[in-house]
Amino acid sequence: MNFQFKKEKSFNDRKSEHENIMKDHPNKIAIICEKVPESKIKNIDKTKYLVDGNLTIPQFAKTIKKKLDIQKEEALFFLVNGKVTLNGNLTMSEVYKKHKDKDGFLYISYAAEEIWGSKY
Repeated sequence: MNFQFKKEKSFNDRKSEHENIMKDHPNKIAIICEKVPESKIKNIDKTKYLVDGNLTIPQFAKTIKKKLDIQKEEALFFLVNGKVTLNGNLTMSEVYKKHKDKDGFLYISYAAEEIWGSKY
C-alpha cells in the first residue's frame, strides 16, 4: 500500500520528524494509520498516533473504531506495511520491533470487512 504520508514527505523528512518525536517521547511508538484506499470506510481525521508500547492491537483498534464511529461488533481489519494482518493480543512494541519502517514510523492501514470480499 502506498501511504499518503510517504507520498507527501521525503524519506529524510520523515526520518527527521520521527527522530524529533522520539527526543520528546523516547518510550512511545509513532504510528501512521491510514485507510486502505479501496475500502469504503471513511477516513479518520488524523493519521499520526503516539502510543505506549504496551498498548495491544485490540486497544488500538478500539481507539480507531471510536474515531470512525464504528460499532464494537463491526469488523475492522488492520494491516502493517500494507501486507501483514494484525490480530491477537500483540503489543505495539512487539509489532514495532518486527515491522517498523526504515524512517522509524510504524505504518498501519485499516479497512472494513468488505475489502476482503468481492465488494472491492
